[in-house]
Amino acid sequence: MSIRVMSEVWRTNLPTTEKMVLLVIADHANDEGVEAWPSQATIATKASISIRTVQRCVNNLVKAGYLKMEKHAGGSATCREDRRPHRYTINLNRVRGDNMTGRRRGDTSDHNGATTATDTGRQPRPKNHTNNPSIDTPFDEFWKIYPRKVAKAEAQKAWAKAVKKTPAEVILLGAKRYADDPYRQPAYTAHPSTWLNQERWGDDPLPPRPLTPEEKREREFIASKAKSEREKEESRRWFAEQEDLRRRAVPPPKDLKKLLHK
Repeated sequence: MSIRVMSEVWRTNLPTTEKMVLLVIADHANDEGVEAWPSQATIATKASISIRTVQRCVNNLVKAGYLKMEKHAGGSATCREDRRPHRYTINLNRVRGDNMTGRRRGDTSDHNGATTATDTGRQPRPKNHTNNPSIDTPFDEFWKIYPRKVAKAEAQKAWAKAVKKTPAEVILLGAKRYADDPYRQPAYTAHPSTWLNQERWGDDPLPPRPLTPEEKREREFIASKAKSEREKEESRRWFAEQEDLRRRAVPPPKDLKKLLHK
């Protein structure tokens, strides 16, 4: 687990789903962003998405240069060859927005008068450039993810306390799991400040809830309709088979018809 790499990933401008996938991979990498081989099922579980979405996000990250994937190259030395997961390498220069490719080490300016960092890996910035804060903070991301948006000021206070104990990435993953939980009822969704103060990002998935009478009737109606459609299709297929048998049937010889008639 590399908190440093996860913090770097957090500051990227990636879409939420791709960012969550990259955060999970960073959680399995070392401080250089290498030797990460979580399975697709593990990534899907931690990011609360499907395996198909994991595959799409990984492909997008590879195309964008954030990630390098080596197929079936991960796992320990004792891992069976047919069960080896993919191995991922996070491109830290791309994550940090390093656009110094082609500059010589030691260069401090260009023809436009822009100052650059020599070997820190940071982005160059023009002279007299003000350090404007990022538009989206970790709390802003949490507010987007969390399913109930009430008492924002109280939630901000609870967030400030929570991140002193737990990395923001872990809280965000927990908030996404809670938001996507199929058994979460909107009427019983906790206030964001309550959820944060109770440190519920580590909770297990919610238990199945009993269906309401309306939901039971709707489910029974859907099941009945599906059964009727199946019966219609089976009946149509049976008649089609009988018609095909009649078309392919060979008529008996004429002499046999006379013999049978006698």
